Amino acid sequence: MRINSSVQTLVAASLLMSSIGVMAAPVLSNGGTVHFKGEIVNAACSVSADSADQTVTLGQYRSAKFKAVGDKTGLVPFTIKLQDCDSTVSSKASVAFTGTVDAADPSVLAVSNIGGGSSGAASGVGIEISDSQGAVLVPNGGMFSAPHKLKDGDNVLALNARYKSTLAAVTPGAADADATFTMQYE
Repeated sequence: MRINSSVQTLVAASLLMSSIGVMAAPVLSNGGTVHFKGEIVNAACSVSADSADQTVTLGQYRSAKFKAVGDKTGLVPFTIKLQDCDSTVSSKASVAFTGTVDAADPSVLAVSNIGGGSSGAASGVGIEISDSQGAVLVPNGGMFSAPHKLKDGDNVLALNARYKSTLAAVTPGAADADATFTMQYE
């Protein structure tokens, strides 16, 4: 049996249309939000993205380690990396920190339970920040570190943090704190 060419065309078109119908239209779904954060500065250096939002892990210590006000743990080093520095713009850089200070000792950051763990926040202890010379940087935004001599390109400011007891009795719990920092170029 011979099929007419117009019937063949009609059958082919029908098959093509039915196969197109099988292909589903794209489905769109909300996927989330991407936050872009940054800043353009007119300064001698830019702060590396590694340093702009970092976590310094101080570790875990027994509350019994703190027997008197002023007892301290060992220093935990951390750095602020500066990049693309131009020493003809400024020859020195220093840093200051701002955060919630401890009520009993305003030279240290107050601790809290930032992570929201079930243990609650420790008490009687704060976080002390110091520069590479050992000078304590009171976290009030007004005390800058010893100036670091800049060289062209990348530079690293060395800093330290540690726990310091602010009361005679230290209770266990999360001992977290946040601080922002400000760079000063001279």
